[in-house]
Amino acid sequence: MANRTVSDAIAIHGTNPQYLIEKIMRTRIYESLYWKEFCFGLTAETLIDRAIELTSFGGEYGNQKPSEFLCLTLKLLQLQPNKDIIMEFIRNEDYKYLRVLGAFYLRLVGNSLEIYQTLEPLLNDYRKLRKRTTEGDFEIVCVDEFIDELLKEERVCDTILPRISKRHVLEENGELPPRESVLQDLADEEEKSSDTKDEEQEEQQKENREQEGEEEEEEGEVKSRSSKSGERSKSGERSKSGERSKSGERSKSGERSKRDRSSSRNRSSKSGGRRNRSYSRSRSPLPRKSRSRSRSRSPRRRGGDWRADRYVPSSSRSSRRRRRISYSRSRSRSRSRSYDRYEPSYRRGKSFSSSSYRPSRHRSYSRSRSR
Repeated sequence: MANRTVSDAIAIHGTNPQYLIEKIMRTRIYESLYWKEFCFGLTAETLIDRAIELTSFGGEYGNQKPSEFLCLTLKLLQLQPNKDIIMEFIRNEDYKYLRVLGAFYLRLVGNSLEIYQTLEPLLNDYRKLRKRTTEGDFEIVCVDEFIDELLKEERVCDTILPRISKRHVLEENGELPPRESVLQDLADEEEKSSDTKDEEQEEQQKENREQEGEEEEEEGEVKSRSSKSGERSKSGERSKSGERSKSGERSKSGERSKRDRSSSRNRSSKSGGRRNRSYSRSRSPLPRKSRSRSRSRSPRRRGGDWRADRYVPSSSRSSRRRRRISYSRSRSRSRSRSYDRYEPSYRRGKSFSSSSYRPSRHRSYSRSRSR
């Protein structure tokens, strides 16, 4: 008898109000200690005291134990209080768990239009709640989050919620006006402030651009003036440097010409002295030992073998030596040496005595004559 619905209860969604909660959940609630100790003999008035004492909300926790929140919800479905009492639960701002309990009951019992009209204002409530999870722990959830779950989710607190029509359908049918959020005013104010800020920024940018344009014009004028003055100074410097370079070149060329003249005089004087000396030496009665460097007289150019003349008698040697000496006097004074480079080494310097052989004199004589 204690678990039956009141006799004058009205069917909700075509069924018994207690059947909105699943059977297995109902049997667990009936067997719980909280239901047996605190929910026995409650009325709509005394149930408010139990709802004020709540410290959390949720479904099952631990070893599939129903929470106190679910026990009181089932008791409301069993008593089926007047709708005005439920509205007072929801309007109450002092006790947040009492408000949450009335909202959950209205979501199970009410129709779509009542639910949207009554629960949407609660989205502005940002107070914190403690929700008991299935592991037995607690987590922080705000009131507006719980209301949003009631409007959008199909299962809340381990209870399947009755289906309701979507809001946009009700708006299309004209049953509900478009939803106006409280944050919309703040958004409008932010948009206005952002617009004013944008306009101010644009004005500042325009002013900055104008100032930059004026500064650029001033800089251009200054640069043009400086370029003109620089060109004038460069032209003056160029003329001065040209005059200086011309005068310097003239002075340098004069000095060089003087030096060349003096050096040529010195050379001529020196060369004259040398010529006299070489000529005096060449006039000495000493025999010459110069030999010709002409290519036509060399034995290799003639195609003969100079080694064949190695053992020649002394008479033929002397006659040949005389011919060579006389030929060298007339033919090769400009290019002569003390001996022939193609002559064998054992024949060099043997025709003359040590006293009459003076290669340096003949060499100087031939050089002086070549000059």
